[in-house]
Amino acid sequence: MRTNDKSLLRLLPPFLRNHLLDFIKYGVIGVFGTLLQTGTLLLYVEKGHGDPLIGSTLGFILSLLFSYAANSRWTFKESSNSASVLVKYTIVSLTGLLLNLLILYLFDRVLGWWYGYGQLTSIVLVPIHNFILNKAWAFRTPKRERR
Repeated sequence: MRTNDKSLLRLLPPFLRNHLLDFIKYGVIGVFGTLLQTGTLLLYVEKGHGDPLIGSTLGFILSLLFSYAANSRWTFKESSNSASVLVKYTIVSLTGLLLNLLILYLFDRVLGWWYGYGQLTSIVLVPIHNFILNKAWAFRTPKRERR
């Protein structure tokens, strides 16, 4: 890795630097999940003339199901598919949804801006939030099982 590449890595929080490969995998799955959620949002609002908050929620549910299945098998290699991991993953995802809805509400209802700007902001902030919580809590292997 070149010196400039290493300095770019320093821009990432230490937790992300230490788990860079997992973060990249999470990001790949996240791109597909984001396309699924955002596509659902756009279809619901633009074609169905629905409320952006409801459209985002529907997209969230579809994205949650897809991303849990993909992340548990590829990113975090959770082979047991335990109910407790799914519950934790869902809790993390729900906090991400609340953050997403708060950002959408702020942009759409408070600032009066196009809801898409809020969605773009969420696309940057929410995945970082969710990866850190999933890696550190939802998919964390208890110390007694690490060997």
